[in-house]
Amino acid sequence: MTNEQLRAFVAVVEQGSFRGAAVQIFKTQSTVSAAVRALEDEFGLRLLSRDSYRPALTTEGKAFYRQAKKLLGEVQVLENLGHHLARGEAPTLTLSLSAMCAIPLWLDAVRRFCSRSPGMRLNINTQHLSGVLEQLLREKADLAIGPRIGLDERFDFVGIGDIGMVTVAAPGYLEGGGERTIGQTELRNRPHILISDSGSLAPFDHVNVIPGGQRWYVGDYQMKKALMVAGLGWARIPDHMVDAELGNGLLVALEVENFNSRSRVPIYLIRRRDLPLSELAQAFWQEMTAESRSR
Repeated sequence: MTNEQLRAFVAVVEQGSFRGAAVQIFKTQSTVSAAVRALEDEFGLRLLSRDSYRPALTTEGKAFYRQAKKLLGEVQVLENLGHHLARGEAPTLTLSLSAMCAIPLWLDAVRRFCSRSPGMRLNINTQHLSGVLEQLLREKADLAIGPRIGLDERFDFVGIGDIGMVTVAAPGYLEGGGERTIGQTELRNRPHILISDSGSLAPFDHVNVIPGGQRWYVGDYQMKKALMVAGLGWARIPDHMVDAELGNGLLVALEVENFNSRSRVPIYLIRRRDLPLSELAQAFWQEMTAESRSR
C-alpha cells in the first residue's frame, strides 16, 4: 500500500469517477484504476462497486475511506512541517474569522497566545457566511471562529462566547424610529444592508431578512455602517460595532414587528473533524476551549 494508491482511491470517491480522479491528481485514468485495483488485491476485498455508471463505496470501502482520508491528512501535515523546517520557517497559525467576531474578547486571546510563541506567524482571513467554513474545507485555515451557520458532522466545534446583534438606522430614517415598533411593510421597500457571502462553493442564504424586501449588498461591516449612518438603509449589526454611534445619536436602535431585532449569537471555535491539527493549532484549540470553560 502506497500514498499514491491511497490518493487515487480517495480522489475516485470524492470526484465520483475514475476520470475525475485522474484530472484531480494529474494521472492517467488507467493509472488511477490500476492503483485502486492494487489496493483491493492487496487486501482481498472490493472497495468500490463498479456495477453502476459511477463507482460506489462498498461497506468495507466506506470504513477504508475514512481511515485513508485521515492518514493522508496526517501525511500532508508532516510534509508541510518538513518543508517549513527545511526552509527554517516559523510555525504558522491560520484562522478563518467571521467578520462579526473581530472584537477584543477573542483578539485579546489571540494576542496572549501569540505573545507566548514569539516566533510564530499568524494569518487571519476575515470571511462572512459560508466563507468562514470554506477556508477549512479548502484547507486554507487551521481553525475557524464564527457562528453555527453551516456546521454539521464534518466539523468539531466548541462554544467560546456570544455576540449581541441590534437592528439600527439613522435617526429620521423612519418617522419615530427608536421610539415605536416599526411594521415590516414600512421597511420592505427600504434598503436592507447585507454583507455578501464571501464563499464560492455553496453560498448560504441570509437569515433575519424581510421576505420580499429590498436588499443592498456590501463587502464589509465598515461600509455597512457607513451607509446606515448616511441614512441609506437599515440592518442588524453586532452591537460592539455601533456602541459609539448609538451613544452619540448617529444611529438609533429599531424594534421591528415580527423580526429578530435584538439577539445573542453563539460563537464557536471550529475545526475539521477528519484532519489532524498542527502542534500550534492544537495548542491554540486547547487554550481557547479551556479559557471558555473558565469564564
